[in-house]
Amino acid sequence: MTADLDRIIPLAGEEGDASPLFCVHAGSGSAYSYAGLAQLLGPDQPVYGIEAPGFDDERKPLRSLPAMAAEYAETLQAFRPEGELRLLGWSMGGIIAFDTAQRLSRAGRTVSQLILVDSTVPYLADLPPEKEIQQRFLLDMLGVAGSASDELAAVFASHPDDVDDAVMFSAIEQAGLLPEELDADLLSERYAVFRAHIEALFAFEVTEPYDGPVVHIMSATTPSQYLRWEKMASNLTEHVVPGDHHSIWTGDSLVRMSELVQQALQETQRQPH
Repeated sequence: MTADLDRIIPLAGEEGDASPLFCVHAGSGSAYSYAGLAQLLGPDQPVYGIEAPGFDDERKPLRSLPAMAAEYAETLQAFRPEGELRLLGWSMGGIIAFDTAQRLSRAGRTVSQLILVDSTVPYLADLPPEKEIQQRFLLDMLGVAGSASDELAAVFASHPDDVDDAVMFSAIEQAGLLPEELDADLLSERYAVFRAHIEALFAFEVTEPYDGPVVHIMSATTPSQYLRWEKMASNLTEHVVPGDHHSIWTGDSLVRMSELVQQALQETQRQPH
């Protein structure tokens, strides 16, 4: 497989001297959510996002998390053939980053830091109803955009569990709940990627522990029982920041997160690989 280097996009600090930080997309497939963090890390810290196949290109989205991790590991090695690798991922992105770090380590590469941001431990499960997946998608889209609305629930309540996504997103648009840059057609396009990723996530579990350094930055409101990585990460450091799964990317919470990320990046590798 030829490495798809177009999946790696610069977010900040391209001219910086520090080892780059690679931020793996969450369920949406976009690396946009990391833009604010990248700016706060300073001009000397190069930050790149990894975007998913099917997001702003003609490829079909991947429906297997191991396939994503395998591709990203290969792409990272092609993009950065030498030197340490540092990974970060929020939500599903943390799970992909975890599996990618394992693959890179097995290939003999040094992963000097792996940073998870509010990532739940994955487990095998049946897919939820289509309407629930759509609602989760919209909360992710609108939550990151800062315009999530309680009115979403009311619109969803008037539709069946197996509602078609085009019908649902048209109803959301007609209800006036979308910011100007979004419409029903774009939502349907983005949903195809998100839906594939949900399939990948619900079919994946971690089967091998990881011994490299892992930092987990958790939101204060995410139930702690879903965030217990200690059995899968033997070298784990945890921090809590105020806010919920989405609000940690704004305001004082984002500033605090950036401080913790900077601290993690400045630390030396704690265990040999």
